[in-house]
Amino acid sequence: MRHTHATSDLLFKAALIADSYSLGLHWIYDTDLLDREPQEPDRLHPPLSHWHGTKQAGELTHYGDQLVHLQDYCRNHQRIQQSHYQHDWARWMSHYQGYIDKATASTLKRLEQGLAPAGSCSTELAVVSRIIGPLPLSNSRDEYLTQIDALVAATHNAEPTLMTARFFATVLLELLEGRPLLSTLEQNLSLLQPADAERAQQGLASATEETPLALRHFGIACEIHHALPGVLHLLAKYDQLVPLLQQNARAGGDSSARGMIAAILLTASKPDKLKQVPHTLYPAVLR
Repeated sequence: MRHTHATSDLLFKAALIADSYSLGLHWIYDTDLLDREPQEPDRLHPPLSHWHGTKQAGELTHYGDQLVHLQDYCRNHQRIQQSHYQHDWARWMSHYQGYIDKATASTLKRLEQGLAPAGSCSTELAVVSRIIGPLPLSNSRDEYLTQIDALVAATHNAEPTLMTARFFATVLLELLEGRPLLSTLEQNLSLLQPADAERAQQGLASATEETPLALRHFGIACEIHHALPGVLHLLAKYDQLVPLLQQNARAGGDSSARGMIAAILLTASKPDKLKQVPHTLYPAVLR
């Protein structure tokens, strides 16, 4: 099953493009503002939200920054061993100047206190964007999924998060085997908790709806029960990356998590779609 670093790097590129594109309106929840003053869709923007401090157009959110750290880690190690990765991540985070989210803050505090397990109980979806990291380190499906569990639990040690990550990781493997996107998503819904599976199915069924309205109906916050159906909506509705990212950003909220995961899976399904993204939408780290 082993996938090359080239495959991982392609998906990594898609995720960072989505993250950087989302930076401008990330964590804006004022829908009137979003609808009244939308940003120009054909370029990257600095963050409108104060949460991202001094970030500039073309930079990444903290999600993208943590994914960059993970990719570097995976290039220098043979596998993800949870405790080792956790402490390497914590050392890196001790010098990080970007936003420290709740999952990060909780995990760092638990590590400092010597608590076990140290991973937070966060059910935020963004950690799922890290499922691409272990691809080149795994020789089998079981080995890959075991490393996904270790990776996710290192910072988001909650059953709904672990199950959601396994769902998307399983879908990713099957897409890389050449299976069709939508049927693969639907056939693996049983891997989710029942309530999440139901909301994911609603996301798949919403493809005819206008994206900002559909995503706001599901909820645009970070939690899985809000963000999961939004990802499924994006994948059911769009066959091209640029309009997916544009409409996802317009909806506001945690656009980065939704966009990164959707971009990873669409690219895994149809790698040529990434070539259609203009280089003006590439983050600085990829130029």
